[in-house]
Amino acid sequence: MSGPISTERLFSLPCFEGLRLFRKYMAHHPDLPIPDLLSLIDSVEADAHSLDMEASVYLSELVENDCPLDGHAFYQICIRGVLLKHQPIWAKLMRQGRQRFIKKLDPNDQDIFAAAGLMENPTPLHVVTWWDSLSGYARLLTDQAKMEQGRAAEILTLEHERERLKIIGIDREPEWPGFDDNFAGYDVLTYDHGPYGIQNKLIEVKSTTASPLRFIVTRHEWNKAEKAGEAYLFHIWDMNQTPPVLFERTVAEVAPHIPKDGGKGEWTIARVPVLTH
Repeated sequence: MSGPISTERLFSLPCFEGLRLFRKYMAHHPDLPIPDLLSLIDSVEADAHSLDMEASVYLSELVENDCPLDGHAFYQICIRGVLLKHQPIWAKLMRQGRQRFIKKLDPNDQDIFAAAGLMENPTPLHVVTWWDSLSGYARLLTDQAKMEQGRAAEILTLEHERERLKIIGIDREPEWPGFDDNFAGYDVLTYDHGPYGIQNKLIEVKSTTASPLRFIVTRHEWNKAEKAGEAYLFHIWDMNQTPPVLFERTVAEVAPHIPKDGGKGEWTIARVPVLTH
């Protein structure tokens, strides 16, 4: 094989149809080495030149051996194999709903979902089940990406604080309680000079790619922030920039954007703008 097979080549009808042909010949010639099998296909099948047999051989490694070779199920299993292994960026859009997701694909990719019988209306229950299963996986991908972005922002804050502590002459290392305890109410414990010596400084770290820039504050975080007062600080990293850009906000600056409870209702999360003018 000449090199890595791209997602674009795998997620294509020439690859899927090549896999169908490859598996059929494998069933009839189980002992034939793959290069010889491909040569046989090329010599016998007139349309083999239009298929991506190299990608098909790779896809065969991702698809179960007892995969049906006919009907919608074949395409559905091929799609699942590519998504689970290669995690294309557009897979995350599946959680937005079928029609919204399909409209964002290019026509060739739309054709694949149609060939798999996944665009039927009215929608059969087995199709609903397929979409829900893959959408659940797409949700996991999105959550994983958010977690990785959040961790990257926390590491940026740790690096920022190490440098700041050196500059102000505090020979201490910032700590990372947010990694060990998701309910700490803040992510980084650092230090500052105070009227009575060195004092703690609690930092809640946020990462954002939203436009306009905004970040989420939970009720638990805000309760901690109110109790800590001036010792609490929000670090918001704009991850759209290279390198990411830091915005610092105090409790007093965030307070005007925190909602109030009403009646028997209680707020749980608040979206806070980074820039207010």
